[in-house]
Amino acid sequence: MKSIKDLIYFDTDKAKSLISQLNDGLISEISRAIEDETEESAGLGFDVKIVKGSLGDKTKERSLRTEKIELYHEMLNTIEHDLLEKNLLTPINQTFDNWKGSFNDFMDEIPNFNYIKATGWASFEDFERFKRILSNFNEIQRLIFTSQLLETPEYRSLQDQIEQAKKTANQNSDRNLKAKDLNKIKALEKKIDDILKEQSSIHLFDEDWVERVRTFLDTFSPERLNFRLLPLDHFGDFQILSNLKAKFMLDGNFENTIFTYGSRPNIKLSVIGIITSCPRKDDPRVHPSDEYLAYSDDELSDEGQFDKAFRRVFDSFEAFEKFFFVPSFPKIAISPIAIYREVKFEKQ
Repeated sequence: MKSIKDLIYFDTDKAKSLISQLNDGLISEISRAIEDETEESAGLGFDVKIVKGSLGDKTKERSLRTEKIELYHEMLNTIEHDLLEKNLLTPINQTFDNWKGSFNDFMDEIPNFNYIKATGWASFEDFERFKRILSNFNEIQRLIFTSQLLETPEYRSLQDQIEQAKKTANQNSDRNLKAKDLNKIKALEKKIDDILKEQSSIHLFDEDWVERVRTFLDTFSPERLNFRLLPLDHFGDFQILSNLKAKFMLDGNFENTIFTYGSRPNIKLSVIGIITSCPRKDDPRVHPSDEYLAYSDDELSDEGQFDKAFRRVFDSFEAFEKFFFVPSFPKIAISPIAIYREVKFEKQ
């Protein structure tokens, strides 16, 4: 069965590297064309010589203007074909449908997979967008609910006082007096918020809390764009997680993808990539700090105690990172090559 794909995300760097490796280090014609386009900054595309069918003994050759997106489809199809041919790609949905054992047995088999392809319900999680919405949430709420108070005498009186205080603050050259006026403005605005809370269902976040959340996200998830896929309808705890690079979003940026598919699409999407994290129910890893288990602190040298202390700090970072897209059993993480909607059809 053939298919057509609406590409949402395509990592050309990984694709070129993979095509090269699958062809014994020789970059294919498709990959070379990508390089040519990059070097020439062609933007929309480039000329590719295509040999079409012949009429009698004559072969027609014509130049076809090819958009980048069309080339990406060819690269993706080539990668999928070559990986399947070399038994390196596991179709998760098909494999599970044909699985004879239990779900737990299937999870035990997943660490043996390399590249996977899966289709299911998906969601995009853009931390920069989340921070932007969080920062503006209170103002948006005020815009929505203030309309209920516009004609009330109390609100109009407070607004007049705020306007007068702003004029006074702008005219004041004395820093101390200006700061006093600004504090007065904040106090008047808080009175309006209190009235809104009394007379409507508005919910306002504490501004200090908002700033602390922003600091936390800036520290542990700067410019983070995540993709989450649930391939098995009846086993929602099995999820495939991916960290995306904004420059490989084919619509130019993530906002355009949201306007097209939504942050949680109601149409199933597909992803293909290599497994990068596959937690087990019982963690088989040897911990780097285990070397110190047999020693008390007074048995360690100064250097050893220093190293042990630093490792504990990094261990605490690992615990924090689990809040941000580090998978736990039975979730897995992949490094994605492509995300797309696939439409299958019978070959005529």
